[in-house]
Amino acid sequence: MKCFVVDEPKPREIFAAEFRDRVVHHLVVTVMEPIWEKKFIHSSFACRKGKGVHGALKHLQIQVRRISRGGRSPVWVLQLDLARFFVTINRPTLCSLMEKHAPFPEIRALIHVIYLNDGRLGAKIQNPTIHRELIPLAKSWFSQPQDCGLPIGNLTSQFGANVYLNGLDHFIQRQLKPTAYLRYMDDLLLLDRDIERLRKWEKPIDLWLQNYRHQRLNPAKTKLVRLEEGITYLGCHCAQTGTRSEPIQFFPTGKKKWKFIQGLRQLAKLTDEPLSFKPHPLAPWLPNPVLQQGLASINSRFGSLVHSESFGFRKKSLKRFEKDLSGSAIPPEIDPRSWSPYKIKKGYRAIRLR
Repeated sequence: MKCFVVDEPKPREIFAAEFRDRVVHHLVVTVMEPIWEKKFIHSSFACRKGKGVHGALKHLQIQVRRISRGGRSPVWVLQLDLARFFVTINRPTLCSLMEKHAPFPEIRALIHVIYLNDGRLGAKIQNPTIHRELIPLAKSWFSQPQDCGLPIGNLTSQFGANVYLNGLDHFIQRQLKPTAYLRYMDDLLLLDRDIERLRKWEKPIDLWLQNYRHQRLNPAKTKLVRLEEGITYLGCHCAQTGTRSEPIQFFPTGKKKWKFIQGLRQLAKLTDEPLSFKPHPLAPWLPNPVLQQGLASINSRFGSLVHSESFGFRKKSLKRFEKDLSGSAIPPEIDPRSWSPYKIKKGYRAIRLR
């Protein structure tokens, strides 16, 4: 298993299993997923088919519209986060939860091997220097007890994390009964019109985690605020408005805007590259792979921005991008002020080569 560090959206340890291990992971998840999907609550959105980030934001919008009665009432939100979630998951506890519902003895044996195996043993750190600089020792899996932690990057880890917190979902919905609740991995949101009800729920949730999952909430990330003040959730700034048709709106964060601008600047520099090339004199002209990669990167950021209130920002950024274009990609006989190698999709939603 290889271990490397990514720094977007924040520094994390990523573990890449061998190909043959990933085949077994897919086998186990393919068998277990239909069984657990019937047990998961509707408002759990991480790493599930038909859910995801945009599904969570859409669900949040629906719930705020319902709770605020079309924007007429203020909504309070309790935002909770688990401390060092993946690296503190108790593997024997998770293994027993999974084995209980395994349909075949062979699957139970594979679950036992996958979830009780310590992936740190023999793991090769790709860049030890960067690893030490970016990952605090307390948040590293390598500093945790022997029976704790799952490798981020495995399919079985993200599926197992949903199984691990499924009991918490049912505890909150069946016993605490908030007006609205949703979870994206270890990020929890509880919504209500009554702040006093929300104020009472942090402690019982923390006690349940300690008693049944050997984990705790992160007090530094616990927030109880009026939704009109706004919260940062799933890469967006979410705030309640007075508009009845849209009682909550989503805005891109400053970091997301800056990454988008950096991507546009990098793409503008790539126009010095030719638009296409011929790998062989008899071969057809092919798109330049460097430009294709740059376009794919910036269009993925478009895909995220278009789901938030960002039309003005996208328009202004792309107007500036058009001014920055220059280089050998523009034919010499054409005035660069009237021609661009890129075409911007209507509504400033994407960029493609002409």
